[in-house]
Amino acid sequence: MNSIEYTREPEPVLSVIEEHLASLRESGDYSKATIALAVPWLLHFQKFCGGRDPAELKPKDLEQWHKHLAWNPGPSGKLYSEATVNTAVGAVRRFYRWGLAAGKFQTNPAETLVTPKAKRISSQKLTLEPRQLRKVFSLLEPDTPSSIRDRAVLGVLVETGISRSACSRIDRAHLCFDTGALLTRGRTQQIHSLTDGLLSDLHRYLRDARPLLVTDITPALFLNRSGNRLSAPSIQQLAKKARKLAAL
Repeated sequence: MNSIEYTREPEPVLSVIEEHLASLRESGDYSKATIALAVPWLLHFQKFCGGRDPAELKPKDLEQWHKHLAWNPGPSGKLYSEATVNTAVGAVRRFYRWGLAAGKFQTNPAETLVTPKAKRISSQKLTLEPRQLRKVFSLLEPDTPSSIRDRAVLGVLVETGISRSACSRIDRAHLCFDTGALLTRGRTQQIHSLTDGLLSDLHRYLRDARPLLVTDITPALFLNRSGNRLSAPSIQQLAKKARKLAAL
């Protein structure tokens, strides 16, 4: 009688993130609570990778993930708190430190990734934490052309870190929705990769507010009520107003 040969199913290959979590459990250096908090954020990061090998990501990719996490609402429809963002960033930084030590990665692209901290506010740049900016948005006037514009202006100032004069010089042609990029010209020329939340605010401004402000053909992105380019002093006044609202 012919013998029947059975082929054994191959063992499933663990992803590098699963290997990391297994290592955390086996090390005994981390509590069950710490590991439980890390799991959803590592899975969130894995989804962000979209099939890309985490070892191939660059610091700019990690910064983009960080921005996306800080500026986009979670499943509840609300922005993540500062503590939650810190937890997520900590989990990813720990993952890369482990990968570097274990020989999984040649470099650590998360080395420059920092958790949100309160920043000093200069007269030129507006630096607000996401929770502060959310508060400012909630205290702006109801939806009017000016308030819709102000929300977009504040988003650009905070997310890019550019000066008020650089913000004033932005033209409509400097914004590309297809690539999510914004060109700014201050002391240096920069190309910024904008988050989906800010792009949504800019799209709404261009659709619902700018056509009501413009009185003539002008290249300027942000306009005042007279249809002219929004000046640097006007943007500075808006920044001062935002700081006051954030402090309430």
